[in-house]
Order: sequence, then structure tokens, then C-alpha cells
Amino acid sequence: MDLSVSPSKSQRSIVSDKTAAPVRAVGRSWSRRKKLLIFGLLLPLILVLGTWLVLRYLSWRGERFYLAGRSLVTALDGMAHAAKGRDAAAIEGFYSPSFSGRPLGLTRLRPVKVKDGITALRFTAAAGAQDRGAAVAEWRQYLAGFSSIDEVGLHLHWLDEWGSDELLATVRYELIGTPVGHSQAGIDRGHFKARFAVTPEGPRLREVWPLDGERLIGDKPQFTDVAATAGVGFVNRFYPRFLTDNLHYRLNLFGGSGISVADVDNDGFYDLFIPDGVDSKLFRNRGDGTFEDITARAGLAGLDGVSVGVFADYDNDGFKDFYVSRTFEANQLFHNDGHGVFTDVTARSGLGPDICTTVASWADYDNDGDLDLYVGRYLDPRKDIPPTFYARNGEPNQLYRNNGDGTFTNVTEQAGVGDRGLALGTVWGDYDNDGDADLFIANDFGRKTFYRNEGNGTFTDVTVGAGALAYGAGMNASFGDYDNDGRLDVYVTNIRSEHAWFAGYPTVGRHIANSWLQGTWRSDMGLYLQIMRQSGMGFPDVFRQMASGNNLLHNRGDGTFADVTAKAGAAPIGWFWGASFADFDNDGWQDIYAADGWMYNDKDTEAELDFFNAVVGHQDEYKTGKFFDLKYYGRRSWHGWERNRHLRNEGDGTFREIGRPAGTDLVLNSRGVAVADFWNRGVMDIAVEAYAGRHALLRNEVGQRRNWLEVELVGTRSNRDAVGARVTIKVGGKQQMREVVLGDGYASQNSLRLHFGLGNAGHVDEMTVQWPASHSVQRFQGVAGGRIVEVTEGGGLVEKHYGDRLHGD
Repeated sequence: MDLSVSPSKSQRSIVSDKTAAPVRAVGRSWSRRKKLLIFGLLLPLILVLGTWLVLRYLSWRGERFYLAGRSLVTALDGMAHAAKGRDAAAIEGFYSPSFSGRPLGLTRLRPVKVKDGITALRFTAAAGAQDRGAAVAEWRQYLAGFSSIDEVGLHLHWLDEWGSDELLATVRYELIGTPVGHSQAGIDRGHFKARFAVTPEGPRLREVWPLDGERLIGDKPQFTDVAATAGVGFVNRFYPRFLTDNLHYRLNLFGGSGISVADVDNDGFYDLFIPDGVDSKLFRNRGDGTFEDITARAGLAGLDGVSVGVFADYDNDGFKDFYVSRTFEANQLFHNDGHGVFTDVTARSGLGPDICTTVASWADYDNDGDLDLYVGRYLDPRKDIPPTFYARNGEPNQLYRNNGDGTFTNVTEQAGVGDRGLALGTVWGDYDNDGDADLFIANDFGRKTFYRNEGNGTFTDVTVGAGALAYGAGMNASFGDYDNDGRLDVYVTNIRSEHAWFAGYPTVGRHIANSWLQGTWRSDMGLYLQIMRQSGMGFPDVFRQMASGNNLLHNRGDGTFADVTAKAGAAPIGWFWGASFADFDNDGWQDIYAADGWMYNDKDTEAELDFFNAVVGHQDEYKTGKFFDLKYYGRRSWHGWERNRHLRNEGDGTFREIGRPAGTDLVLNSRGVAVADFWNRGVMDIAVEAYAGRHALLRNEVGQRRNWLEVELVGTRSNRDAVGARVTIKVGGKQQMREVVLGDGYASQNSLRLHFGLGNAGHVDEMTVQWPASHSVQRFQGVAGGRIVEVTEGGGLVEKHYGDRLHGD
């Protein structure tokens, strides 16, 4: 008998609900967990896929930007070739049939300034519009105005817009030729905006409008190259070990060297040391326009692999001693015995071997009366390559304190100046006017470094706070008061590429994307973080600055600098090395002369854009050193066949590049630059070191139109060379200031004798000399011009006469 009781319907429902609820809850919980698990598994995949797609898009967009720019480069090169050949039909082919634009003003010239035989004329565009025929007619008329044309360049300056059917760009043009009725070539240059139609045949001009344009033409050269007749125009040779050793960074072959001037025999005429890859030369200035090779007689024969040699009286005995680098051999210190012979004293000096030295400079950083030595170094090309556009893997720089007994102590670590950038330029100078020497370093592949002297044997890196980063391929550092405000400004040379447009936002995005896609971020991330700490997230601005060329940093007087390069017009196109401040025309304002050039192979070839694109697009291959292998370039040039630049100071905070009419725009593959009054005529001449070419010696023919004063200083409590001493003059209510610097520019040394242009003034109203070690000040009133004078610390002023050639021609 079944005694069980069956639940009622309502009871079954209740029981069912009670038992099902937990089941459903468990089911829902499991479902949620499963969804979360699936989502958790998919989310990283989604993020990875999304990131990959974004990176691929950035890479694609950057490559599209490059291809658009390259198409314009090709079209502009073709149009420039047609212009040089005066082929109006070919020029017409680069214009769209629907073209409508404004005249460029190529045939309407208005004089704006004439100085020392150089006339500046401005292109002035007429009002109204042009069609295709009128635009071509303007080109035809313009080109017919030259009896000969040497060069024509049309360059993509900036790519503003790049669409599938239209491109908007800024174009830079430059023409060197001899206008009809003139005896020497001038230069035309300017910019215009252009809109291009994208066609199957390439970009075609749809619209143009002018931005600026100028012609500079001279009646005769202001300088004459006398190297051959002077006996110093020998051919520089490569360092053999750059060709025979197993180098990772083979392009170091093209680094070249500096050039130095010094009066090594105390006869009052500046002599010349020219480094060489095989056998460097010391030339004695005879004072009659010629030099004699005294290398062997002086005990300096066989110095190969030299990048820099600087002369300094480190023991205060009145004779210039000599420090020289040897690349893969130990650097050497030679003592001048006073009889024209140098003795190697390296072993007992305490100076280190310091291979891969590229630059050296002397200063009394601790004001004890003895000159100390700073040694700037590059990376070792036998084991390293620059890791990216921003490199900090150089051999550490070294500071040697002079002990005053012929020996030196390495104080790099305690002073805090062992910078690891790829140093190519160093210069000492008292930028903050506190009485001690500060140190500026120009580094290749990245930032500059600025050390402030704290006056207690240590230095502080003030680069960021002082506004002195000046990103770029730094090669030269020069101090000079270009605006006569009594403060030292800085001129730094870098590379200003014809393809600076490539450093736009799309390229930056492509570079970052490819560093992740190709795995190079692992080695480069630390460098990117350094840039971020210095400059925030402004990577595009950093990249743009790295391609924008030289920097003129104006000293504000509060410990900081303002980059006034663009406003001053101080960054011409080129791959620049040495540069020097000097008042070449004696008008009272310091001008600048800069050396230009890099890899001289076949003319009308250029490897740079391919290199840039390869580095950004194939960073993994870059790390192998492939793009530093000479085989990669074949017979192509890279910034080859470029002209040196001569920036005339206009006295209003700006410079005008006058190299062509002045006759100083040498096509010489130049490296080092040194200036001195070689023949005591009261004008500054220019010595130029040419890498794998003949050196130049430019004799100044323009400065003699105005008056001058030159001042030699002899320290007693301060170092005998008076490095760090300042001379300030006042002429007609205006002042000029110079500071004695030893070892500046690119691995070079300029005159220690201070030169002042006086314009038409016959005398200096007041001259003040400030000495570094004693902090004493001497004042002289009514100093007559047209003389070389000597001032001794604590003594008086005397006029110097060096034979009967003081005013010789």
C-alpha cells in the first residue's frame, strides 16, 4: 500500500520554482562568467588588432605623404632642368592647361640696397592673373635676361596638403647666372606657393602666387682665393684606416677635419695648421703673401688621422704649445721649445689617450691662471653606429685640469661634464657675465649640451632651462655678440635639408608606427623618453627642427636664449660644418662664414631623400648599418657640390647671404673654417679646409674700405693667452664686445687677436679690457684706429709693428 502523498499542483509549482531558481541562477552566473571569459580572451586580441591597424594606417599614411612629396620633387627637378636649358616648351609641359595664377615678378626688379658693390633687388609681382601662356612667357623673358646660367634649382620647401587629385606646396627657387650687361654671376632666390593637379604624367601647376624673391649681384668679388700662390692649396686625403679597418659606421670616412691659425713663432704673422688623413701640415707665414711648410722641421711630421689640432700656451712661457687628435691612435701634447721645434710630452702630461676625438678647446675654467683642456669625442665607428636621429652613445668627453706644473688631472666626473653626445663642436665663453667660462657643445644626431660654470669646480647642465637644445645634426659651436648688446650669442651649424618637408607630421607618425611594427622600439624607447622629458610630446616639432638647419641663439641676458634663426635669416640650405664670426667688411657688425658639403660623387645626383625614406620605412635594416655602407650609395652624391655661405650682418638683427656676389661661395666640400688677419692689413681673411680637395685661403679685398683696430692681450695673473678676457669698445655712442676664445667652430681655431671694424671712425672713444683671473678692468680713452695694439694685464697699451709689412698689400 502506497502511503506517499503527492503534492498538489500549487505545491509542485512551489517546489519546482524553489529548485529551478538556483539552477537558473547558476546558469546565468556561468553564462556571465563565460561571456566575461570570452570577452577577456578577445579584448587583448581586439586591442592588439586595433593597435596593429592604427599603426599600419599611420605607416601607410606616412608613405603616401612621402610618395606625394617625391612626385613633386621629381616634377620640380624636371622643370628646373628645362629652365636651365631655356626650354620654354618643356616648361609649358609642367603647367596644367587650366592654370590660372599670379605673376611671380621674375622680370620686375626693384633695387632695395647697395653696399660695397653688391646690389640687392627685390622681385615685384604685377597685379592681376596669368593664364598658362602668360606664365610661360614670363619664364621665357626672365631666362632671356641672362647671358649665361650656371645653376637652376626648384625645390619642395614644404608640402601643405596632399590629396588624391591636388597638392599644395611651398616651392623654393634659386638661380645662379650672369645677367645681361654684368661681368659676374649673381644669384636669384625666393619662394612661391603652388597648387598642383595630380595627373597620370605627374603633378602639374594649377595655380601659383609669389611669397618673396631677391636678386644679389656684385660688380667684382670681395675675396680672392690665393691658396695656390700662397703655397697652402694641397689636396687633403682620406685617413687610410677608414678604408681598411672594419667599421660599422663607414660614413665616418666623410667627417673631415678642422683648420687652425696661430702665431707659433711669435713674429706677429698668423701661421696655419691643416689636418690631413695621411700627413698633416704646419705652414709658417712668411708675411709676404706666401707660406712655407715647416712640418718636419717643427717635429710634427707623420701626423695622420688628425681631426683637430689646437695651439695654446698651457705653461705660460710665451710660446704656443700644441694638442692634436689622432682618431684611432692616442692624442698627443707637444711642447713648443721656443726655437721652432715641438717635443712630444704626452707621456708625462697626464692626458688620456681619448681616441675618436673630434674637437678640443682650451679655457681657464677655474680662473687659476692656467689653461685647462676640454676634449670632445664622437662614437667609435669600429663598434657603434648612431642608434637613431637622436644619439647619446658617444665616447664620453673629458675635462683636464691644468696643475700648473706641466701636468693635467682628469676632473670630468667631479666637474660633471662627461657628455655622451656625438660631439663635433665645443666652445667656452662667459654667457651669463659672471666672470667664469661656461661650455657649449654641439652634438651630431640630436641635442646640444650647455654647461653653466658654478664657479666651484662643478658645472650644471642648463640646456633645457636655457632654451639651448637646438635639435639637429650639430657640427659647429661659436660664441659671438652679433647684435652688439654686450652678451655672447651662439651660432650652431646643422644640416638644413632640401627635403625638410619630409619631417612633417605624417613622417613622425610613420616613424613611430614602424618602430613598433619592426621591433626597434626596444632599443629606441629610452631615447624617445629623453626627448619627451626635454620637450614634452612635441615630437613633430623636434623632427622638424632636426631638419631645419643652423641655429642662432640670442642671449636674452637672463640666463636663457631665444632661437631667432628664422627671423634673422641665419639658416641657409646646406650640410654645414665650421663657421666663424668676423667683421669682414669692417662696418662694426660681426658677419658669419660657414662651410658646406658632405659626399661628393656624381653631379646632379642626390641620395638624401632615399636615405630618409629608408630610415623611416626600414628601421630594422637601419640597425644593421646597411644605410651606412658605401656600397648602398654607389656613385650618388649626398649634399655634394654645395656652396659655402657668407652671411653679412645687416646691423638690424638680420643677415643677408652674399656668398655668390662676394666670391666666397666655394664649391669645395669644405669642413673647417678659421679666420685671421694673415697679412696684418686690418682685415679678416678666411682659411677653409677642404675634405679630399684643395684647401682655400680667401684674401679679403673689401674690409680695407673702412677703418679698424686689432687688440692683442697678454695675461699675467690670468693665462698668458688671455683666453676668457673681454674687450669692449665704444665708437660714436655704439659698442662692440669680443671675448678671447681658443678652439671653437668645427674642430678649428680662430685668431686670438681681437679684431674690430670701426666703419668711418678714426679712433675708439673708449676701450675696456676685463681680465678673467684677476677680475681687473683697464680702460683706455681715444685709441687711434688703423693699428695693432697690445695690452698687458696690469700694464699699459703699446702699438705693435711687425716689420714693414704692417700695412702691406
